[in-house]
Amino acid sequence: MFCGAVKRRGRVMDNCGDEKNIGLAQRLLDALGGKSRLVILTHNNPDPDALASACGLATVFSMLDPACRVQIAYGGIVGRAENQTMMRYLPCKVVPFSRIRGRDKVAYALVDTQPGAGNNVLPEGKIPAIVIDHHPPKNSTRHLLKQTPFVDIRTGYGSCTTIVSEYLQCLEVPITTALATALVYGISSETQHLGREASPRDRQVYNDLVPLVNMKRLSQIEFSRRPREHFLYIRKAIDNAFVYRQVIGSRLGPIENPDIVAEVADFLLLHERMSWSIVTAFHEQKLIISLRAGNDRSQAGKMVRDLLEKRGGTAGGHNQVAGGQLDCQGKSPAEIEALEWELILDFLQQVTGMENIKSVKPLVTSELNNPWQGDEQ
Repeated sequence: MFCGAVKRRGRVMDNCGDEKNIGLAQRLLDALGGKSRLVILTHNNPDPDALASACGLATVFSMLDPACRVQIAYGGIVGRAENQTMMRYLPCKVVPFSRIRGRDKVAYALVDTQPGAGNNVLPEGKIPAIVIDHHPPKNSTRHLLKQTPFVDIRTGYGSCTTIVSEYLQCLEVPITTALATALVYGISSETQHLGREASPRDRQVYNDLVPLVNMKRLSQIEFSRRPREHFLYIRKAIDNAFVYRQVIGSRLGPIENPDIVAEVADFLLLHERMSWSIVTAFHEQKLIISLRAGNDRSQAGKMVRDLLEKRGGTAGGHNQVAGGQLDCQGKSPAEIEALEWELILDFLQQVTGMENIKSVKPLVTSELNNPWQGDEQ
């Protein structure tokens, strides 16, 4: 068994050793403030890292206080096929936040997100009891984190699942095959099989958990069958793809499944000549942007924050993976499209150092398609 360090209100505390493990358990319980219900919230449209982290934390509390009722909830949708398959095999029930009752009488824990980040459904005015994340705090989150009883943010970790897995190991919580499978997939998907932004701790935890995994189930999750919608979106992404120097991108226009934006960004970066990918789309009155970088020192998270926060949006990410959104309430399609191109050109200027960019080249078509014209599919 091994442990990491928990950062709580700016103080780093080593949790190794039996006495300090007891301290970790007590701090987690104390954070609830005597409440007998805990709702664990992921970020909106949760990915495997968020889902696995939530299940791991729920398992911890089920052991620490069996009388505490723990629920896991999310905002948005679970759109990607592999995420939907993972949900079916999770050892914990995960429900839309709309199904949570008595919201004012519960303690909240956030995993893979932070209060004020703009990407979760924490009720307005609520201070969470617990925040566990691996994304850097932002200006919009810092003052709320200072009021949160238990904060563990480890920006050097490649996945939030790794942090929660260390809790399980430190507190000697039994890890079932189903939970181990979820945890391993959470780490693997977030770090692309430990090849993207994975820390030594991610690798250690992954290696410790693999012997407990149901490998057939893991394969069924990762290689889930895709619906027809997936191929329509991929075709649309390719038809709308453009390149400029070492950047590849695509505009998807109005979409029904926001998960496809990140999926397409990953897909486009497979192009052998490209160092960056950028994908934009429009969903529920929000302009969504997703960035991917091939270099682990690219600071994609900082770049997307620079792009969006000065325009009133919310954003976050790491060196190679980042994304965010802009509220477009009240804007016409023409205004949204103009804003989209403004973001893309701003991004191209930053990563290429070129000014006065007048045009980009279509990847496969004779001229650029306009996703804002015609039917969505």
